Amino acid sequence: MTSVEAQLWVRYWLEGGGVLEDPAVDYLAERVDEMDAAALLEAMSILRKRLSEIDAFEGMDEGERILVTKDYRILLPDRFNAEIRLQPLVKTVFLLFLRHPEGIRFGDLSDYRAEMTDLYRGITRRPSGPDLDRSIDRLLAPGGNTIHEKAAKLAAALSQYFPPQELPAYTLTGKAGTPKRIRLDRDLVEWE
Repeated sequence: MTSVEAQLWVRYWLEGGGVLEDPAVDYLAERVDEMDAAALLEAMSILRKRLSEIDAFEGMDEGERILVTKDYRILLPDRFNAEIRLQPLVKTVFLLFLRHPEGIRFGDLSDYRAEMTDLYRGITRRPSGPDLDRSIDRLLAPGGNTIHEKAAKLAAALSQYFPPQELPAYTLTGKAGTPKRIRLDRDLVEWE
């Protein structure tokens, strides 16, 4: 996250409807422009904790809007188009499950091989080849652990963008042997 993105993020929280009426927050708001990226990230962490304590996220568990661009960038329009950055295979998994609100059983992922390959090719911007095919093969291997690793990495990465109360709407959920799905309301997802 760049310093500018961090400043925008802090301003987003500070301008969130006046819920943060606190001398410490006013002090922070006056000094945002003087902070370096590390200080801004620390301030964001403090603000998140403060917002959680005062139930500022109550009623927001349905999630917030996502825009997926033609070149597979994932943006948060309500946060100054901040970009969710994910590793290519993790992004492939996320976008595949966003496309399928009904969910997909991990054991059935091979049925989605062509779609995953197209997504991965578009995300990595490289043509099909042995490396790309091997990556997809590892992800789809029956009894393999790669898909579970990618799901865990997705949850970890998204936890940097969403508070704990909202996170379940964006991550893969579902019991063993049942379809895994992303619960986010698809009315909140826009595809270019």
